[in-house]
Amino acid sequence: MNFDLFNRRIHLYLGLFLMIFFLKYAVSGFLYNHNSALNEYYKDKPQWTKRFERQYERPVPDNGNLLPVAAQILKDAGIENSAFGVYRAGKQQLNINSHSFFSTTRVVYFIDRNLLLIEDKNFRWDHFINKFHWLGRYQQDNFICDAWAFMLDLVFISIIIWVLSGIYMWWKIRKTRLWGSVALGGGVVSFLIFVFLL
Repeated sequence: MNFDLFNRRIHLYLGLFLMIFFLKYAVSGFLYNHNSALNEYYKDKPQWTKRFERQYERPVPDNGNLLPVAAQILKDAGIENSAFGVYRAGKQQLNINSHSFFSTTRVVYFIDRNLLLIEDKNFRWDHFINKFHWLGRYQQDNFICDAWAFMLDLVFISIIIWVLSGIYMWWKIRKTRLWGSVALGGGVVSFLIFVFLL
């Protein structure tokens, strides 16, 4: 098998592998672009449903990494194996957002009142699809999150290889070089115009 045939096979099979990821980014990007219209549709629907509220006590450091504390609070609340983020909403309030593709749970710990509030976000299809853009990171200390992040690394590398193999195939076919140059140049120029104008 010569390199040209090998390159065509790589381009073909990477395209098939990447198909579902291209579709997901296309659909999620379209929905994200029309986010205001979707928010208008959902504006009269309740966004959160309270799961429970109870007394709770756990020391929270004033400074430093809050992820270990947040992980323990989630475990105490019966929420495990999920991607999450944590931030302070004031000195006496800790907000933790726990995510899976199908659900989002907000955990609010009022430190001075020793009170834990758990709320579940009501499901929206656009939120579910948009999570493909950002859900899962290596720093979660969670095997599934790490596996998903690794899968995305493979996707990103595959896209680069797919693009380069396509450029190579285009350049090898002399009769397509003119219109290929127009297509490639048009994409680059339109991209740069909006980069500098927006």
